[in-house]
Amino acid sequence: MKRFAASLAFCTAIAMSAAAEPPLPAELGVLDPADGETAAPSAATADEPALATRPLRGKGAPAANAPERAHAAEAWYTLEIPWGNPVFERFREAYLTEGGRSWLDAVSKRSDPYADFIRERIRYYDLPDELFFLPFVESEYSPWVASRSGAAGIWQFMKNSIGGYGMRVDDWIDERRDFWKSTDGALRKLRDNHRALGNWNLALAAYNAGLGAVTRVVKKGGSSDFYELCDKGFFKRETTLYVPKFMAIVTTAMYGGRNGLPTPWRSPVRWELVPLSKPVDVTMLSDAAGIGSEILKAGNAELKYNVTPPDGAYSLKVPSEHAAAVRAALGRKDIALMRFYLHKVRSGDTLSALARYYEVTLQMILKYNKGLKPELIRIGQTIVIPALKDKKPYVSAEVASEGGIEFAGSYVVARGDTLWSLSLRFHVQPETLAERNGLTLESILREGMTLKVPKI
Repeated sequence: MKRFAASLAFCTAIAMSAAAEPPLPAELGVLDPADGETAAPSAATADEPALATRPLRGKGAPAANAPERAHAAEAWYTLEIPWGNPVFERFREAYLTEGGRSWLDAVSKRSDPYADFIRERIRYYDLPDELFFLPFVESEYSPWVASRSGAAGIWQFMKNSIGGYGMRVDDWIDERRDFWKSTDGALRKLRDNHRALGNWNLALAAYNAGLGAVTRVVKKGGSSDFYELCDKGFFKRETTLYVPKFMAIVTTAMYGGRNGLPTPWRSPVRWELVPLSKPVDVTMLSDAAGIGSEILKAGNAELKYNVTPPDGAYSLKVPSEHAAAVRAALGRKDIALMRFYLHKVRSGDTLSALARYYEVTLQMILKYNKGLKPELIRIGQTIVIPALKDKKPYVSAEVASEGGIEFAGSYVVARGDTLWSLSLRFHVQPETLAERNGLTLESILREGMTLKVPKI
């Protein structure tokens, strides 16, 4: 459950949007773990020796040649800051450049919708305030970020690491992207790591590499000192960088004003849970409530289609200032808050083909059509399909292939003729024959009426 952002030249101006991912400076490295493991070490730069040959000690006072820090005496930290550690100092220098400060400010702005809630939960669990900055490393505070190894959400949980932390993933939701549930899960995991390992450096390393992996390192290395274990080469490159990188962000961003970061006052966002009794489309609900859809999407990023689950057992997270308007919109009877396609079954249709075309799962169709059995659909039966994507009406491959047939002939209906018998006679689907004559499959053919038919 971890992630480092792609690197770009640090002097490049950082363009930000609400969903865009800001780049990290080239000085900070490029890594991507895979399921509890770390990536192979990248090549050392010309002016930076390989980590294996560089000491990582330096937890105490700043080294003699460390740059002077204004106001350092006033800063207070719960965590042990590795002043003088060369890796930490290199990260810190990078974050203090113009590009680094710009990146930190961009990520800080992105955290705004979640900041008040996350800080409150950190206090609730009585954990270090500095943990607020861990998503700077993990996801740059974007709930939509997914790593190449499959980690997702602000706190970058893997699917196999959510057990016991109150999150689920199904056809409709991925609660690793739920800022509410994933925050509680991440803080509990960090607390569990700390209880098991005894100090925050190792607890943070375990968040990156996995509790089992760090426990084995401690046992093998015979030490609980993270930096000593790094010096001896027990940790892989990513974990070796992970903790000092996080500490560098903390010491730069936690007291941002002293480090040249903008410190504007931002109105806190407080969230309420609004229970739903029926599924809704978040965009349609936003329009009905007269509020912007982006804030509801940011608060409910776990919804895979911006549509709440069909069973209605879901609570929408809404900023308190908009909660009354959302509840009023939900209570209205004169508006629809969910869109569906109504498909009338034709010859050759199957539920699996409909699911593929409308980009939904078979289970979704079945949930909205109580009692429907895939193997027993009938021609003419109407099926409700959630409109998660904009689609034109579905036409089966068989009917589509007949679209070019020229109905240049005519036929006078005789006693006993039906659309079904004539479809066999003229080698055309009964639906197509009915449509070309303004009929339906239920229409009764009258003796003597003239039909348009293909020439044979």
